[in-house]
Amino acid sequence: MGEYVMTTVTVGGPLPGPEAVAALIAAASVYFAEAGSLVHEALAEGTNVTFEDAQDFGLTPNLDRFCQANGLPYQRAWIARPGVFEAGVKFWKPGMGSPVEEAADDGGEPMITLAALRCCVDAGRRSRTSWCGSTRPWPLPRRR
Repeated sequence: MGEYVMTTVTVGGPLPGPEAVAALIAAASVYFAEAGSLVHEALAEGTNVTFEDAQDFGLTPNLDRFCQANGLPYQRAWIARPGVFEAGVKFWKPGMGSPVEEAADDGGEPMITLAALRCCVDAGRRSRTSWCGSTRPWPLPRRR
């Protein structure tokens, strides 16, 4: 039996054609039942696509790998399971060596602990390196 928690994945970036759209839907459908309609809706509106449902430990490993392999930026956030694991957010975009995982509140917003903040202040930094720049994916552009 798993530890299922509410998980939100936002995906953006350019999709080169109908095959890429179908592949994204297939990758997301493993975890999110309404993936097809959500992807088509996002394409029609020219926005990111956001999937939300309960996932085991807040993980979507195949969707994460698909996004990285296809250059699609993504952000995945999950809520905590008290006594088991904390809430978190993981994001990746092209140009990053590997995904970055940070602590998050239950709303999926990145947060920093007081100890980490003190380390940043002591080092003369205003923010942690992984928080530099936007962590939000870009919209899915419309393809005609």
